[in-house]
Amino acid sequence: MPEKAAFLPQRRVLLIADIHLGKATHFRKSGIIIPAPDFSRDLHGVEALIKSLQPGTVVFLGDLFHSEWNREWIMLKDFLSRHAAIRFVLTKGNHDILPTDVFEETDLEVVDTFPLGEHLLCSHEPLREIQENVLNIAGHVHPGVVLSTKGRQHYRLPCFYHLGQVLVLPAFGHLTGLQMLKKAAGARVFPVFPTEVVALNS
Repeated sequence: MPEKAAFLPQRRVLLIADIHLGKATHFRKSGIIIPAPDFSRDLHGVEALIKSLQPGTVVFLGDLFHSEWNREWIMLKDFLSRHAAIRFVLTKGNHDILPTDVFEETDLEVVDTFPLGEHLLCSHEPLREIQENVLNIAGHVHPGVVLSTKGRQHYRLPCFYHLGQVLVLPAFGHLTGLQMLKKAAGARVFPVFPTEVVALNS
């Protein structure tokens, strides 16, 4: 989806990677000038997707919250409580370092991997060992691609990146950077534009 998420309509599952909530407040504590969030722009984005898609399950593919506790965690708790009918799952990422008891204050299910049937397996980082006939859906990489035009203009865009048994989702959070990937042999790259996702020609 152009919102930098994926949706499985038959399962009513919404997949979102690398929101990094709390990063704005984290930056401010470090002396980096950035507006203080009243309510996360990224949570607004998730809320809009929930309203339009009506998922039964939302899977956060890691790095939901950026490092140490700050007041943006309260916003996240309020958000989760407002959507108590939805199952929220977090495949824990390297930035999800809050203590276990903090996560347990919510209904968020925190796991290392999360299977969706027999052939889909969600994780934060792409898995090194994947069973045959299984697609690993992951985040962590923040994939991006450079598109060049005939006028010698260059555009850096987030993308979905599919190689072998791994599909990497773009980072959802607006304060995340991009890791510019070179298209490997056999890879399929799907740049994300404001209103559509397109397949990049080989």
